[in-house]
Amino acid sequence: MQHKTLYRVMLTCFAPLAFAGTVHAAPLDDLRAEIAAQKARLEKLEEMLQATAATTSAATKKAEEATRKADEASKTAQAASAPSTSKGLSMPAGLSIYGIIDAGVEFADYGQGNKARVQSGLGSASRLGFKGERDFGDDLTAYFQLEAGVSIDNGQNTGHSSTVSNPGQGTASSASVNTTGVAIFSRNTFLGLNSKTFGDIRFGRDYAPIYSITSISDPFTIGGATAFRLWSSAAASRFDNAAFYTTPNLAGFQGKLAYSAGMENNSRSDVGITGGAGSNSNTGPEGEGKGWSASLTYGNGPLFVGAGYLDYAKMGTVVAPATENAHRKSWNLAATYDLKFTKLYAHFLHGADTQEGAAIRKTLDRNIWWLGAAVPVRDRHTLRAVYAHLDDRMSTNRDSDHYGLGYEFALDRQTDLYAYYATVTNQNGGQNSLCAGGTCQGYDKDSGLPANFSPKSLMLGGRYRF
Repeated sequence: MQHKTLYRVMLTCFAPLAFAGTVHAAPLDDLRAEIAAQKARLEKLEEMLQATAATTSAATKKAEEATRKADEASKTAQAASAPSTSKGLSMPAGLSIYGIIDAGVEFADYGQGNKARVQSGLGSASRLGFKGERDFGDDLTAYFQLEAGVSIDNGQNTGHSSTVSNPGQGTASSASVNTTGVAIFSRNTFLGLNSKTFGDIRFGRDYAPIYSITSISDPFTIGGATAFRLWSSAAASRFDNAAFYTTPNLAGFQGKLAYSAGMENNSRSDVGITGGAGSNSNTGPEGEGKGWSASLTYGNGPLFVGAGYLDYAKMGTVVAPATENAHRKSWNLAATYDLKFTKLYAHFLHGADTQEGAAIRKTLDRNIWWLGAAVPVRDRHTLRAVYAHLDDRMSTNRDSDHYGLGYEFALDRQTDLYAYYATVTNQNGGQNSLCAGGTCQGYDKDSGLPANFSPKSLMLGGRYRF
């Protein structure tokens, strides 16, 4: 304590005087009295210091308690102002929701005069998807995907191409009694296992390998002013009822293989969709959709190259003297090269349809190729262009040329505005059309496109990815 220290100092200073024999008695008594008085003052000062310390400690504790209560009140207010949440509705680990919302206005002429319409998926096909992934360790992961096409302009689901009777149009895709015939998740739906060591295997509905290198080598990624409509006339993009295998990436090389079991009906005869046999009136020919596809790709830095193959039985009625479904065989080559200031795209496809026993054995023989480029400008702007040619190798010689231009302005990484223009030329009675976006909504020969007419489309819209 401070007063005890002072007390000892004073005793040390005056002790010699207290015990010196030469000091007079009266002054000594006075000195003793002064020391006693100083001691009393120090004791009183100590009491005051203790009282002050106690008061300060109580005030500090009171302030800390007030701060704690204020923090709790603030947290309570924030929780009250935030949207209510439920643990029962929280996202499970490994599950994610994703999609693209795309809509705009199309000004086009498909042979019936200039028309304007509000459309979904002009830049990219609008979609809503769910993905799940579960890691088991030891280099093994299970996953699934459910992806539905969504039409933003009217809220309906959208149908997408298939190797079997298109379920998007309401026709049953198999003879199974628990199939309604209308595809909800019409884009991709599958379950799979992935290993970095042994590769990836999945079962369900997904892109055929021949298509997987097509999307990569298209400057519009199968959307906007894409020339995909010409390509799809000689190949196929998706397999139903299929198994898919992808090899690990080995020094840039990767292979894909897919097999489709086709229609999976319970009939031994090649009966048509409209013919039927017994209770199987909604099933196609026995082998409809059955086939396989493969691809091999190499990617290293700015370079990507790939080759693909497709062999499958087309849908449709088998009419005597034909002895099998119409059969399609296609192969393609694809390449891209990124120069940073521009990215170059190239693609070539050959496709042919034959049918054994039919009066006309070969009904399609064509080559389709395109060249394209994408040019980024100051980070937020992108210019795109493609030129494609369809070479009809049949005697009809119905060749077509496709021209596509596009401009995109990025509002951020997920959102952009776009303007696309596309046109297709036809000759010798040809009726090839353009896609008008990611869901190929351009009118064709089955919906009023006149022969030899060149359809034109201007697409203005926006796209939001999540």
